[in-house]
Amino acid sequence: MTILTERDAPTPDGINPARARRAVRALYTGPALTAADLSAPLLALPDGSIGSGSLPGAASLASVPATVARWAELGIAGVKVFAYGHDRDGRASGALAPDNRMVATIGAVKDTAPDTAVTTEVCGCSWTDHGQCVLRTADGGIDLDATYQLMADMAVQHADAGADVVSPTAMLDGSIHAVRQALDEAGHRDVGVNPNLAIHTGLYGPFKTLMNTDPRAGHRRGLQLEPGRADRDTIVQARRWINEGADSLTLQPVMTAVDVLVRLRDDQRVPIVAYSTSGEWAALQALGPNGIVEYLGMLKRSGADQVLTFAAQAAAEYLEASRA
Repeated sequence: MTILTERDAPTPDGINPARARRAVRALYTGPALTAADLSAPLLALPDGSIGSGSLPGAASLASVPATVARWAELGIAGVKVFAYGHDRDGRASGALAPDNRMVATIGAVKDTAPDTAVTTEVCGCSWTDHGQCVLRTADGGIDLDATYQLMADMAVQHADAGADVVSPTAMLDGSIHAVRQALDEAGHRDVGVNPNLAIHTGLYGPFKTLMNTDPRAGHRRGLQLEPGRADRDTIVQARRWINEGADSLTLQPVMTAVDVLVRLRDDQRVPIVAYSTSGEWAALQALGPNGIVEYLGMLKRSGADQVLTFAAQAAAEYLEASRA
């Protein structure tokens, strides 16, 4: 038999005092989602290439200032810059060209909104003609030393241009150490390193199509975590990244890995970014603005310090309208 104490017993009319009055609900409700909890992907594309099917945040260089200014006005705290590569070749030479599309976009963001935190993708996939994240040897293997050097040089170039955080994407053990060491030696000790914990999924599809980053052959599963083991392998990989010098982490995709986010939060005290990837955008649109905000709030409640999402502007506009 369950015995109710006086403290447990409901009030005579069934009203719970902890919920009944608006002032008391506000007192106990906990932190609500705000625009400052959100970052937006910024997809830097060639002029004239943005069509009706583009993702939110797709922008030519000329339209970056207006896009970023609107986000800053809404209170969105950060952007993550991805660049549509140019001058692609087998050694990703365009990734290190002076004033390439990534460098120019970083400068445009910082000129427009200096207080917006800029994170950049550090990966070969946008710059190799074969679409791989890594550089290859003549016999088709991964050229580890050359790939580490590419990632390190890209990170320093982005930091020189004004990036606050660099995000190595290819999940190669040893790469975070190489990037952290290169930043330190270049005098960028205060630039963060935020590697990806990327789980294999179909939810990267719209981004890969728009940015032309699908591998010409094969797949990336060897450079990603398997979904069936993600609850365990993500923790192992996160600890490796921290030991190599990472100071924050990004988990992607998050819609199908909320359980992993909760486990990761329990294991790690460093900042965690939950990346709601491009394939989630269509589903979020169907939820509508209120549903989007509820979903993003759930990610925050589950342990995300920051949510990177294509729905950032839609959510921030809804939050602004709700306050009004």
